[in-house]
Amino acid sequence: MDILQLSNYMDNLLDISSISDAPNAVNGLQVQNTGEIQKIGLAVDLCQATIDLAIEKNCQMMFVHHGIFWGGLQPLRGSFYEKISSMMRANLGLYSAHIPLDLHPVLGNNRALADLIGLENLEPFGEYGGIKIGFKGTINKKSADTLAQELAEKLGSSVKVIGEGEIESIGLVTGGAADIVRQASQEGLDAYITGEGANHHYHEAIEGQCVLIFAGHYATETGGVKAVGRHLEQKFQIATEFLDYPTDL
Repeated sequence: MDILQLSNYMDNLLDISSISDAPNAVNGLQVQNTGEIQKIGLAVDLCQATIDLAIEKNCQMMFVHHGIFWGGLQPLRGSFYEKISSMMRANLGLYSAHIPLDLHPVLGNNRALADLIGLENLEPFGEYGGIKIGFKGTINKKSADTLAQELAEKLGSSVKVIGEGEIESIGLVTGGAADIVRQASQEGLDAYITGEGANHHYHEAIEGQCVLIFAGHYATETGGVKAVGRHLEQKFQIATEFLDYPTDL
């Protein structure tokens, strides 16, 4: 398949046209290339390091969660020029999916995290931009510290716990979605899991009597690109490789 055929399939798979997002997300095909796609590099972030890894691994295309246009309209110079020019010289295409990847019910970041912790009785949770992008559900009761330790081991990241107690009901939204802790408190959930947050979220969690767990923005958003990669391998026999470049944030 060429990149246009593959992008058209992914647009439909991820429902790109129907899901609202930040304007600079520019979901879908971001950089076109030529020729057949034989290998896809999967990454959370499009940065010079992951571009270099994709080229080193002989990828013809990258599929990422955070694309190249987050800075908005900008001149082609400096590090932005270096990224674009290195991709063009290597004939490396780029497809990005932000919110559409977060909320996909089967292949999304939130579904991957829910499956990782064994969350059951799943229901949509976590309103953002008028849609619920995460999940809530239940697990076998365990302490907040035990849940955090299990998360750290499975994600390979450091985990911060705010609050304590027994956990049975959980809401989760991957990435930088700490504001949604208020919704978790209002719904009476025992805990809320996300990637990262700010100082004031500490007080919101304590006062809202909801354990808040920060498991890393990067770490909580590796699941979606990996799941899409597995899907494409099974569907089209295209090779994929995860390009791990953790930020520890």
